[in-house]
Amino acid sequence: MKKSIAIIGLSRFGLNLVQSFSKLSNVDIIAIDKNKEAVEHASEIIPNAFIADSTDEVALKELGFKNVDHAIIAIGQDNLGNLGQTIMTILKLKTLGVSEITARVDDGEYAEVLKLVGATNIVSPLFIASERIANKIAAGNVVDYFNIKSNYDVFELKLPPHFKPLPVVELDSRSKFKINILLIERVNELITPDKETVLQPNDEIFIFGDKKNIRRIADFFNVSE
Repeated sequence: MKKSIAIIGLSRFGLNLVQSFSKLSNVDIIAIDKNKEAVEHASEIIPNAFIADSTDEVALKELGFKNVDHAIIAIGQDNLGNLGQTIMTILKLKTLGVSEITARVDDGEYAEVLKLVGATNIVSPLFIASERIANKIAAGNVVDYFNIKSNYDVFELKLPPHFKPLPVVELDSRSKFKINILLIERVNELITPDKETVLQPNDEIFIFGDKKNIRRIADFFNVSE
């Protein structure tokens, strides 16, 4: 059974969500915004994009929001008016019985407020973006970074050209660094590592573990010659 996802607010962040969810086969998406042009952009990606005010309970009901499994409020809080719209939208969604509500927050001080009025999840795209940039700059071999939960992350690392081939069993990443190597990308090939796998220069590897341990192995790969 497909999961029904509602995306409210179709600025850059909301539109990116529409694009990402549209690639998944197990979800149905509905998206709304008060801005006609924003809705037209979303309509190029999905069939169910509508001009609507998210604080209008009647409009939400007519669009079937009472049957939505998860609503994502992607409205930026660049002014108090938008913050008020986010709060009112959460209240309307709760009234309609939407059980899972993820709200965008651009200022950490607003997070508790949104939780108090009924948001079940908080996401901060500005924080995520800045943390990714910081991790990339701090270690030159970090290609990308994904937070899973708390301090547990997945890092995508690129081994430098001067890296000497190293068997995975000799690296012994679990014992020495307390991290797991999940996947290796070599040219256009994806490799699930086993005891026969040898890490090569320019490999891109996906590793999982506590952030402080990932930093240790990232430093090891960066200086290993």
